[in-house]
Amino acid sequence: MLFNSSLLFSYEYDPKTTPGNFHYSGKYCTDCHKKTPSLKEKNLKFNGDFNLLCKCHFKTQSYIHPVDIKPSKKMKAKIPPSFPLKDGKIVCSTCHDIYSQCKENRFNKNSLRGSPYKTRYDVCYRCHDPRGYKMFNPHKQLDKNHKIIKERCLYCHSVKPDEKYSGSKDIRLRTNIEVLCQRCHNIKGNHSGNVNHLIKPSLKAIKRMDRMKKKFNIILPLDKEGKLTCATCHNPHEKGVIDESKPSAKGADAKFRHRLPGKLCTECHQK
Repeated sequence: MLFNSSLLFSYEYDPKTTPGNFHYSGKYCTDCHKKTPSLKEKNLKFNGDFNLLCKCHFKTQSYIHPVDIKPSKKMKAKIPPSFPLKDGKIVCSTCHDIYSQCKENRFNKNSLRGSPYKTRYDVCYRCHDPRGYKMFNPHKQLDKNHKIIKERCLYCHSVKPDEKYSGSKDIRLRTNIEVLCQRCHNIKGNHSGNVNHLIKPSLKAIKRMDRMKKKFNIILPLDKEGKLTCATCHNPHEKGVIDESKPSAKGADAKFRHRLPGKLCTECHQK
């Protein structure tokens, strides 16, 4: 059983300014309950409407799963008995054992039913088929036999380049490379070093880049307008797609796919 508390914030909870954790503290029972609840008598306010009871969450962020919906007959058959519906509908408590905070292990601070999970998304696969939710990785460009997967090339290229002979002038992209990259990589603000690098380099910088190409046998491609792009610094290809002896292959297996791992920034910004 939880402890009594006064009505401290009446659904004006702001996680940035309110210290501590709303759940698992035993301080805020009466924000959701008419009186101190027990495991048998919940005494919920708002007739148990989770849209109001869990209002703090809906105010502060977007949630991945809809609530207050009736699953299809096919989906309902997949839902484990330990994930209860309310009036035949999916609600917050379907996936979250809110009353776990009332138990002896309440300070584990994990309300997901069936926890612990290796990742927080594993709980989703109690009902959903994981094969339908695998993230598409356009950088995984080789199959198990190390053959190029043409469909992966066409995520960025309008026509698959000939990896043995094509040069930068032969590359035909589906759209601006920055748009292609930002479909997956949500880079906000200046990048990198809090500086906007997606600009035309100065003549001095171009000369420095040319020296780097010869010194390290790498390629630092610009776009058709002569601007730096994501691919100037990062190699988007999987190791093995391009022959490793070629300058355009460098950095494919490096951290962050840097074309000159460990010293790209310092070499480019030398005085």
